Amino acid sequence: MGLAFLITTENLQLLSERKVLKEHEYAALLDASTVVETARREARRIVQQATQDAEAGRRQGYEEGLRRAKEEYATQLVTDTMATERQLHALRTSMAQVVVKAVGQFIADADPAALFEAALLRVDTLIRQEPFITVRVAPAQEAILRGVIARLRSEANWSMTVHFVADAALPVGACVVQTASGVLDIGVDAQLAAFRRAVERGGLAETREGAQS
Repeated sequence: MGLAFLITTENLQLLSERKVLKEHEYAALLDASTVVETARREARRIVQQATQDAEAGRRQGYEEGLRRAKEEYATQLVTDTMATERQLHALRTSMAQVVVKAVGQFIADADPAALFEAALLRVDTLIRQEPFITVRVAPAQEAILRGVIARLRSEANWSMTVHFVADAALPVGACVVQTASGVLDIGVDAQLAAFRRAVERGGLAETREGAQS
């Protein structure tokens, strides 16, 4: 006996040579229809799931690519910043050497008495209220320092007791002030070192403002 119906990819079709279905054939037809509908639903589900998976994969790939791009950009930014900082530090160091050398040459030709007076006045607020201070200088400059202190007593109203020490271990231009509160190195070399550090930190403008004030 030939088949009463044919299952195709889209529909169930009755074969042309059969017009009437028997009971068991009708039942089989219903079962076949159910199978086809189930298969269709499953196919749609598979297609939908595949589409969702593809979209999720695309989104994940995009987000992963974006994350990596951000990480690479941040890494490159840090690298560039560090390189710029190193270049800036090298430039400041070089500039500090040039500036300090020029200032040092100027100071070398300056009046030692004027240098001592300027250095002492710079720490005036720190030592004015001290009842007793000790000042150490190179032996060759003790007389110059005594003259400066005498002038400050009359012009700046200094009243503290000053003990002078001619220290052979100190170079010319050095000056160390010792009080009950601590020790201050106000010599030429100490001031140049502080000036160089300020320039290396980029504080040349601030240093000038501080000196003017």
